[in-house]
Amino acid sequence: MPPKWRDLADTLAAQIKSGQYAPGDRLPKIEELAREREWSKNTVHQAYKALEAEGLVASSRGHGTVVRSYLSLATGTERDERSQLTGSSWRAGERSDSHMAGIVAAPEDVAEALGILAGEKVLRRSRTYRDEHTNAVVSHSTSWIPARFADALPDLLIGRRLPNGTSVDVITRHTGRPVKRRISTMWPRITTPSDAVPLEIPEETRAPVIVLTVQVIDSDESVIEYGVDIGGPDRRWTREETAR
Repeated sequence: MPPKWRDLADTLAAQIKSGQYAPGDRLPKIEELAREREWSKNTVHQAYKALEAEGLVASSRGHGTVVRSYLSLATGTERDERSQLTGSSWRAGERSDSHMAGIVAAPEDVAEALGILAGEKVLRRSRTYRDEHTNAVVSHSTSWIPARFADALPDLLIGRRLPNGTSVDVITRHTGRPVKRRISTMWPRITTPSDAVPLEIPEETRAPVIVLTVQVIDSDESVIEYGVDIGGPDRRWTREETAR
């Protein structure tokens, strides 16, 4: 049987993830919750510290214990736009790892998106975006790129984060042709056993996830990249727009 503080931490974590406590909400004061449950203040304090270590809440003097904002999904377009402005596709509180790259045969959906034949060689780059506080997977991202760029741009074949922007940035600098338009799509689906490794979930998990894709088209009307992002379970996509 888990200790009382662990049981309380798990209960509060479930309430946070279900939306009962939303980002910005304050948890009850330690003294109040201890009095309500007839527990010691130290037990509640330990539970709150566990939630803080897991990245679910933040505690500060004068503000109490507040639910942290939950990192939402970012579209490929949003990451490209951020890279143009800051030189990095990362957002605050986010990092990436597990970078991999290689030449593979194009699956049917990828071939259709790139305008090539299924089975033709393509460059595949993938990485995992994480919440830097909890280490949880925000999304698994794959970039599918026409193989002709691999010879001219060998850095794209190295399994590491590109130091000077995204792969789209690298390609457009090389060709001199800017991005003309992007075609983005979004849809939900249920996880399958093949999602277990990239999303770091048990193979038997069946949970709703969001899939985001983008075709990046340059000024020569060539598709230079097809990006596919699969969100971790429970991740949402949000967009804030300023009224005009």
